[in-house]
Amino acid sequence: MPPRIAHQPTDRDKARWKSWALLALLGFWLASGIVGRDPWKPDEPVFIGILQSLLDPALRQSVWQPMVAGVAVDHESILIHWLNAPLVWALRDALPLHEAARLTSVLWTALGIGSLFVATRRWSGEHISYLAAIIAIGCVGLYDRAHTYGPDIAVFAAVAFALYGCSSLADAPRRATLVLAVALVLAFAARSMLGFMLIALPLLLLCFVPVYSMHRIALVRALFFASVVTALWLATFWLRDGDGFDAWLRAGAGLRLFDHDRFGPSFYAGTLLWFAWPAWPVAIWLLVLRMRGFAGGWQHGEVIAPLAFLLCAFATLSTFTDPRAVYTVAMLPPLVVLAAFGVDTLRRTWYALIDWFGILVLGLTAIAVVLVASAIYFGWPPMIAERITAYVPGFTGRPPWLGYGVVLLAFIIWLALIQPAHQHARRAMINWAGCVTFLWVVAQALLLAPANHIMSYRGVFDALDAHWPASGCVESVDLSTSQAAMLQYLVGRRTAAIDDIGDARCRYVLLQRYRDDPPAPDAAQYALRFRGNRPGDNAEAFELYEQLSSPPADAQPDPAKPDTP
Repeated sequence: MPPRIAHQPTDRDKARWKSWALLALLGFWLASGIVGRDPWKPDEPVFIGILQSLLDPALRQSVWQPMVAGVAVDHESILIHWLNAPLVWALRDALPLHEAARLTSVLWTALGIGSLFVATRRWSGEHISYLAAIIAIGCVGLYDRAHTYGPDIAVFAAVAFALYGCSSLADAPRRATLVLAVALVLAFAARSMLGFMLIALPLLLLCFVPVYSMHRIALVRALFFASVVTALWLATFWLRDGDGFDAWLRAGAGLRLFDHDRFGPSFYAGTLLWFAWPAWPVAIWLLVLRMRGFAGGWQHGEVIAPLAFLLCAFATLSTFTDPRAVYTVAMLPPLVVLAAFGVDTLRRTWYALIDWFGILVLGLTAIAVVLVASAIYFGWPPMIAERITAYVPGFTGRPPWLGYGVVLLAFIIWLALIQPAHQHARRAMINWAGCVTFLWVVAQALLLAPANHIMSYRGVFDALDAHWPASGCVESVDLSTSQAAMLQYLVGRRTAAIDDIGDARCRYVLLQRYRDDPPAPDAAQYALRFRGNRPGDNAEAFELYEQLSSPPADAQPDPAKPDTP
C-alpha cells in the first residue's frame, strides 16, 4: 500500500487535557437522550415489541421469527435482537426494557465511532484520530437514530468495522480478515441480505482495485468465512422453522425487490444534504482535491475504500429498499472518513462559515428551546405561550429545575469550548460538534416531558385499558404493527387482527381510525365504548366498539393471539 501522508496539524502531540476534553464531549453526546421517554412511533415500538416477545417467556412464541404482539414480522431479522438481549436482560431490574434496549444502540454507536477513530488513525499514520469521531457526532441525522432502539445503528457499526478492517490489511491481514468477517455477519444479523450486501459488494469491488488487489486473498477469505456463518444460520433457521424461513424468503429476505413507493436515488441524495451535514461537503472537497492530484492523488487506501463503500451503499439502498431516512446511517461512516482527511485542506472562508454557522444558528436555536420551555412551564413570554399550548394540550408537568441546572452547566462548558482560540479547520469541527451536543442536551433537559406527552401512547392506552372488557376476546381493524406493539408493551393487551369489522367474531372490536378511515360501524349493531387519541393528534383515534347483538356461539379468542392483561 502507498506510504501514508502526513497531515498538519497533528493529533500525535495533542495535550492530554485536550484529549480528555474531547472524550468528555463524546461521552456527553452518547449519554444524553436515553432515559425519560416512552418509545415513539413509527419504528422503535416495533423493535421493542420484538425484543419483549423474545425475552418474556409468557409472550415468547418463537425464537427464530421476530414477533410483535403474537404476529410474525417476516421482513425483519431476529439475530440482532439475540445479540442485544443479554445486555437488556442483565439490566432488567435497573431500567425499563425500552431504556435498556437503547443502551445497546448507544453501545453499537460507540463501537462504530471507535472503529472510525482507529481506521483514520491507521490510515493517517496517527495524525488523525479524534477528528473522525468529532465529525461523526456532528452529523445532524445520527443523534436521533443512535439513541433509539433499532437494527440500523448496528449496520452503522458494521460499516465502520469494515473500514477499520480495510485500514489494517497492510499491517495485520489476519486481524483484518477477522474484522471484515465480523462486519459482514453483524450487518447480516441487523438487516439480513440488505446488510450483507452493504459490506460484501464493496469488498468484492476492492478485490479488483489496484491498491487493494494485493490483499485479495484476505478479502476473499473474509467473504468466505462470513458466507459460511450466514449459510449455517439460514440452514438452521430452515430446519427449525421451515414456515418462518419460507415467509422470510417471500418477504424478500430483507430486500425490497418490487413495488417501491418512491425513487431511491433522489431521496437518499436529498436526505444526505441534512443527515450527513457537515461531513458531505468536506468529503466532496477532498475528492475534488485528490482528483486533481493533491497529496498523491485519489488512488490511496484512505480514499478508495470509503468511496467504494459509499457508492455501493448508495446503489444498494436506492435499488433494494423502500427509501427511508434511517437507512442513510449506512453511508455515514465512509463520508466521515473522507471528511476527516479533508478537514485540514479546507480554506479559511469555508471552515469559518461552518464555525460561525454552528455558533450562531445552533446557539440561537438553543435559546429558542429555552424560551419555548419557559412558555410551557411559566407562561412567559405570553406571545409564545399562546401559540405553544396548542401543540401540547393538557400538559401539566412541573418545571424541570434539575434540567435547568444541566442547561446552565452545559452553557458554561459550551462558552468555554467556543471561546476565542487559534482558528483552524479542526477547531471549527470541534465547535460544530460542541454546538450540536449542546443543543441536544438543552432540548432533552427542558422539552423531553412535553414531547413525550404528545408523542407517547401511554395516556391513551391507559384510558383504553380502563374500558377493556373483563372477559372475552377483542379484535382489531387497521391497528398498525407499531401501535399493536405499544398496546402490548404499555398495558399488556393484545388483539386479533381482522380486515373488516364485518368479519368480527368477537363481541368487542378496536378500530384505529385516521381521518375517519375506516368508517365507523353501524350504530344499530355496535355501541361505542371508548374513543381516545394522543394529545394534539386529532387525526388518529382509537375506538372500542361493543357488538349489540350476540356473536356466533363458536366465537372464541384465538389461542395463538391471547388477550394478556
